Amino acid sequence: MHLSDWGLQIDTRYSLQDIDMIHIQENVNLKGCTLIFPSVSVGNAAQLAVDLLITKIKPQKVGLIWHPAIMPLVGGDPYSLNETALTTSAEVFYSGQWKLVIFQIRSPIMQEASQDFVDRITEWIKENYIDKIVILSGIFDYTRNDSEIAGPSVKFVASRTFREKCDVLQRLGDQTATSGYQTCSVVICDGSQDPKKISMYGGGISWKFFNACNVGGIPAVVLMKYCSEGDNIPDAILLCTHLNTLLNFAPSDCNWESPPSWTGMFGNPPQHGLY
Repeated sequence: MHLSDWGLQIDTRYSLQDIDMIHIQENVNLKGCTLIFPSVSVGNAAQLAVDLLITKIKPQKVGLIWHPAIMPLVGGDPYSLNETALTTSAEVFYSGQWKLVIFQIRSPIMQEASQDFVDRITEWIKENYIDKIVILSGIFDYTRNDSEIAGPSVKFVASRTFREKCDVLQRLGDQTATSGYQTCSVVICDGSQDPKKISMYGGGISWKFFNACNVGGIPAVVLMKYCSEGDNIPDAILLCTHLNTLLNFAPSDCNWESPPSWTGMFGNPPQHGLY
C-alpha cells in the first residue's frame, strides 16, 4: 500500500534545510540574550544543571527544537506535578528578566547528524542576534592528567571574544579559595585553536559546538565538570554554582531546589519488609 492510496502526497522539493529546526511559539525578542546549552554528556550533569537553573529562575517555555539528530522523547512536565502539558526531547525557555535563552536537551544526539545540528544552531544564533553562548558539559574524570588531578574539577574553555564580553571570567581564573587552591581553571582559545589541544572526552558535542562558534566569531565558553557516572547531583550543583558566578542571576549563597522529576531519579526506596 502506498501513501497515495490514502490521498497523501510527499513533496520532494523540500530538504532538511527547508524545515524550521527551532520553533519559537511565543513573541519574544532574543537579541542580546545569553544562550545556555547543555551538551548531552557523561553523567547528564549538564541536563541536571539546567533543571536546577529552570527551577530557580522559572523561565517561560517558548518553543521546541526538532532535528533528526535528536532522538524523540515525550513525557510529563518535569517541573510541576499539577501540569498536564507534555515535555519533548528538546525545548527552549526564555527569561526576559535575566536575558537568558535556555535549551534543555533530554535525549542523545546522534553523531552522524550532529554536524548539521551544530551548523543550524549557529546559524539560528546569528539570525537572532544572540550575544554569547555558555555550553555546559560533563567530561570523563579519568581523562585528567597528572597536573590536573590535584587541581580544580571545573574548567572554562572560552573564546577570546567571550573573554572580552565577560570580565568575571578572568577573575574566576585567578580566584583562590581560603584553603589556597583554585576553584576552577580557565583556558582561552583564539579562532585558530587546534581541536587536539583541548580534551573534552565524554562531553558529547561540546567541542564541535564550541569550535563552530569560536571560528564563526560567536562569543562562546564551555563550562565543564570532571565527573563519572553515578549520583551526579553534586556535579550539577557545582556547574550551576559556577554558571551563577559567571552570569549572576541568583544570590551567591542560594540553595538549588531540585524539580519534582528528580524524586524518582534512583527508583523507589527499598521496602521495609526486606529488613
